[in-house]
Amino acid sequence: MGTFGHPPDAARRRDVALVMVAAFGLAMSITFVWLGMRAVMSIGGACADGGPFVPVRPCPDGVPAAMVLGMLGLFGFGGLGMYAGSAIGGGWVALPLLGWPALFLSLGWNFLDFGFNPGPGFGWEWGWLIPGIIFVLMGAVPLFVAWQGRSSATPIARRFGLPSSVEAVEPGPSPGWDPSQRSRTSSSQTPRPVTPAAVDALQSEESSDVVDRLERLAALRRRGDLTADEFERFKRALLRDAEDET
Repeated sequence: MGTFGHPPDAARRRDVALVMVAAFGLAMSITFVWLGMRAVMSIGGACADGGPFVPVRPCPDGVPAAMVLGMLGLFGFGGLGMYAGSAIGGGWVALPLLGWPALFLSLGWNFLDFGFNPGPGFGWEWGWLIPGIIFVLMGAVPLFVAWQGRSSATPIARRFGLPSSVEAVEPGPSPGWDPSQRSRTSSSQTPRPVTPAAVDALQSEESSDVVDRLERLAALRRRGDLTADEFERFKRALLRDAEDET
């Protein structure tokens, strides 16, 4: 099956390369924004070319270009990474989202650094510390929530409504190791493909013991080779076969 009209192998090589380009571009864009913000903060936190009612305080050289390129790069490379990641499937589509906590945590560090060290003879500057704390929370809280949900059985691409290279077919016990399913699957619907690692483990002669096979199923589930639905279906089929044999 093709991915966005391309053969799987070719699409994977192409999309992995695009994800790497996007990751590099996001890191570069965040660096531009971080350096530009730090340069402006070093002269008091604001700069302008002046006007009738605006004091003249020129921005440091290169700051306007760095900020514009950085902000445009965040959106451009972020979109490129999500497009390529959705073609690869799995959690790759969420990789560019790490740019959010990286951006806010780095900018929060700027605020906290200037807040705790405003200069010789000055105490803590709460005008820098308060936004620093807010920015750190804006970066750390989403990162914590994403880490807590990393074991969810719902593919990340489906959560964002993006295409995935995994076929959305209702999973069922593999006919390769469950003979009772062969006639039903051949006459009704094509089961969702199971990874080769799962098939090899379930067909292994060394897995004849029920407990051993259940442990193998649990290991495959933890590694992500089986979804929660596939795990439950395989487990029920395995226990049903064990009861029939006894």
